[in-house]
Amino acid sequence: MGRLSVSDQEFRVLSTRTSELAARYLAGLDALPAFPATSGKLTEELFAQPLSEKGMQAEAFDALEDVAHHARPNSPRFFGYVFGCGEPIAALGDYFASVLNQNTTAWRSGPAAVTIERAVVSGLAKAIGCDGFTGSLCGGGSAANLMGLAMAREARAPANLTGSRPTVIYASTEVHMSIPKAMALLGLGRENLRLISVDDCFRMDVDALRAAIEKDRREQKRAAAIVATAGTVNTG
Repeated sequence: MGRLSVSDQEFRVLSTRTSELAARYLAGLDALPAFPATSGKLTEELFAQPLSEKGMQAEAFDALEDVAHHARPNSPRFFGYVFGCGEPIAALGDYFASVLNQNTTAWRSGPAAVTIERAVVSGLAKAIGCDGFTGSLCGGGSAANLMGLAMAREARAPANLTGSRPTVIYASTEVHMSIPKAMALLGLGRENLRLISVDDCFRMDVDALRAAIEKDRREQKRAAAIVATAGTVNTG
């Protein structure tokens, strides 16, 4: 595979240029407003141009500074989304991981990457009292919830049996929106998600949960999983 016609020397120049831009951005991060001074019209003019049919070479990097100026800074002063400020050390690791570009579907495809993933998951599992558990890293909570519900479905109602009787999932009314989306993607159906009420501290009402499970059992519906929530997007 080629490198988009970039020589070793050109790569060094471009990577240095990008690193310097990132360093300047991080140095001024604390002074940036929580949202950039921009507009839909302005970003359309800057970034919604027709894609070039010719390679732009180093000119493709000219817009990086504009991207930084019109991006919402991940500043410690902004708490509107789940993620906080970006970690420079993590960015360096991500950069090198992108250069290696490993396939982690199996150990033989990426021995080091797969082994690192196993070690990280093992360490995290041990830290939360689940020593010996295994799993996979994924791109975020939505993918993790989809994977978790898929495993619950396969354990309680394998895919070729889902049509026999409804498979029900229980969650609190504070649950993340990725759970009903996962229900739809897995073919379980949003109507089979039972949203259980919460108390004044936003904890799931266990008595209401028990009543919902008993009602579904009387109606010959299959209970597959209870989604536990530790903190929410709305409540922190």
